[in-house]
Amino acid sequence: MSQPFDVQLVIDRLSALEQLQSVQGAAEYAAVTSLKDFRTPCAYVILLQERADDAPPKSGGRQRAIASFGVLIAVRNYGDQRGAKTSAEMRPLTGAIRERLMGWTPEVQGARPVQWVRSDTLDYDHSTLIWSEVYSTQHFIGGTP
Repeated sequence: MSQPFDVQLVIDRLSALEQLQSVQGAAEYAAVTSLKDFRTPCAYVILLQERADDAPPKSGGRQRAIASFGVLIAVRNYGDQRGAKTSAEMRPLTGAIRERLMGWTPEVQGARPVQWVRSDTLDYDHSTLIWSEVYSTQHFIGGTP
């Protein structure tokens, strides 16, 4: 198979977390036009990048692809003007997401356990925080096994 990594696998895995109201994909994230429109707490999973690793393609044209995906987490606390309470709400949710993803091996050809790569604050407006988690795994594309 030569298809890109399927982030629906990640969405399905995170949907089991009771702390989240919803887990959706890139199209739903793109449809949100303002921080106040997020139904918090929620998460969005987006395929960020796929790239070839440094190894030459295997026989039959198979090639290892390194897939990076982001989990964007939205939390809100209306009583918070400096971010401390909102950050306090985000930390355990981020921990639950990390526990659910780190070390998990997606069911795709040649997958390896998911690894955490980095985290960043994407946006904050005195009540709503958007936090980004980046993870990576691998799979094979092209040719036949």
